[in-house]
Amino acid sequence: MIPYAKQEIQDKDLEAVKVALQDESITRGGRVEEFEKALAQACDAQYATVFNSGTSALEAAYGAASANEYDRVFTAANTFVGTVAGALKRGCRLTYVDVDEKTGSLDLDALFDKINTSASRGKEIVVPVHYAGVAIDMQKLNRGIARTDTVVIEDAAHALGSCYPSGEKVGSCAYSEMTVFSFHPAKQLTTGEGGAVLTNDPDLDQKLKRYRNNGIFKGPEMRPWEYEVQNLSGNFHMNDFQAALGISQLSRLDKTVKKRLEIVQAYRDKLKGIESIELLDPAFDKRTSYHLMLVLLDFEKIETPKEKLMEALQEKGIGTQVHYIPLYHHPVPELGTKRLAESYPHTEAFYKKALSLPLHTQMTKKDVERVVKTLKAFC
Repeated sequence: MIPYAKQEIQDKDLEAVKVALQDESITRGGRVEEFEKALAQACDAQYATVFNSGTSALEAAYGAASANEYDRVFTAANTFVGTVAGALKRGCRLTYVDVDEKTGSLDLDALFDKINTSASRGKEIVVPVHYAGVAIDMQKLNRGIARTDTVVIEDAAHALGSCYPSGEKVGSCAYSEMTVFSFHPAKQLTTGEGGAVLTNDPDLDQKLKRYRNNGIFKGPEMRPWEYEVQNLSGNFHMNDFQAALGISQLSRLDKTVKKRLEIVQAYRDKLKGIESIELLDPAFDKRTSYHLMLVLLDFEKIETPKEKLMEALQEKGIGTQVHYIPLYHHPVPELGTKRLAESYPHTEAFYKKALSLPLHTQMTKKDVERVVKTLKAFC
C-alpha cells in the first residue's frame, strides 16, 4: 500500500522521545519552551507558542485577536473546518472568497473586491490558507487591505518550510499578525498531533500562552497559590515528549522539504504530456515545501467519476484524498449552505477536478512510477 500521506519516524526521533519520557516532568517542562524557541528561530519570527493541535492553535489565534460577533472573517471555502471553527465559536461572521482555479488558493483580487467594499461594525480578519504548501503573495495581500485595524492570521498548516514570493519565510509574520502551523502526521513535521502560532507581537504572544492554559494569569505580585482566570478557553498544552519529537524532526526539516520536492518533480516528469491532467506551476517549486501532490483531472474527458477512480486506485494499493470539500457543502448552518456554490464558481470547478496523490518522504521513484502507471490506465 502506498498511502497518500505517512509520517517518518527515525531512530533519533525514538531516542528523543524515550529520553523525554524519563524526565521528571513530562508535560509543561523545558522541552516545550526549547521547541518554541527553535521553531521561532527556524521561521525568523520573534515568538512561538505550541498547542496540542493545529485546530486549537487556530482557535487560540482568534482568541488572541479578540475576535467577536461584530467581526468579519474572510477566507476561502477550499479548506479544512479548523480554519474557521474558532472564529465561528466566537460569533464572527464568515465571508467566503473565491479561489484561483489553478491553485486552489485565495484569489487576492476577489478578496480586495469584497473586503474594501463592505462595512463592518467590528474589525476584519483575513485568513489566507497556503494551500498545498504554496505560499500566497502576502506582500500583495498586505498592500491591498485598506483598513489599518485589519488582522491577518495565516493558516500555514500546509506550508512549514515554504517562502513567500518576496523571499521571507512562511512563519516570519512579515505581513501578518500571526501564522499558524499544524504538526499532524501528514505534515512536513509531526509531533503526533500538534500545532503552533508564531508572532512578532509580545502582547499577542502572552495572550496565546494564556489561552493555552485555561485563560489563567499569574502576576508577580500574587501570593504563591493565587492566580486569575481572565477568560474561558481550555487546556491546549503540548506535552514534553511531543515537543522532543518536534525538536528532533525540526532538525532535518530542510532535508524533508528537499525529499518531498524530489518526489513532486518525479511526478512532473512522469505525468508530462497527459492532456487530462494539470499540475501546479513548476515556478512554485523553488520556494515551496510541498504538503500535497495535487493533480487537477478532467474527469469528463477520462470518462471516469472521481469516486470510481479513487476506488480503483485503492484496489491497486494506492491511497488518494480530496482537499477539500468546500465548507458550505457541510450540514452546519454556520458554514453556509450548498446554495452558495453558484457564488463561488472557481471553488466548485477546483473541487470537481482536485485529487491528491501519495506524497511522503518514504516514497521512492519506483513508487511514483507505479502510481503514474496505474493512473495513466484511466487517462
